[in-house]
Amino acid sequence: MNGDSKLVYSLHGDGELNEGQIWEAVMFAAHHKVDNLISTVDWNGQQIDGPTDKVLNMGNLHEKFEAFGWHVLEMNGNDMDDVIAGLDKAKAASGKGKPVAIMMHTAMGKGVDFMEGTHEWHGIAPNDEQLAKALEQLPETLGDY
Repeated sequence: MNGDSKLVYSLHGDGELNEGQIWEAVMFAAHHKVDNLISTVDWNGQQIDGPTDKVLNMGNLHEKFEAFGWHVLEMNGNDMDDVIAGLDKAKAASGKGKPVAIMMHTAMGKGVDFMEGTHEWHGIAPNDEQLAKALEQLPETLGDY
């Protein structure tokens, strides 16, 4: 609101969007045309208490952000090339009178057979044996980023 053109980034989990202050900020940013804001939502359908559609179904987050006046993009958050491309698109869309939201589709625990797609590992550290098994399953290319 002070005219600063530097980009501001925020990262949110889809479960966090159950909180009212998030939607107050979403409405405020759009109303005041805070167009140097890029908010990324980790849209994995999981939160600490279970699947988001069972805890508090938020429906289509893309449509919600658009309805509140945001420019909305989507990306595959488990593909680092897509993440980089999505951030570039978001930067290009900023400065045009609307805040930008990126719906980042992810799978919690992606690439680890006993962790992928479940909320059970949200906030729980693996033991040494589980960690070793998880690290064996992750691609070595992760270090390239």
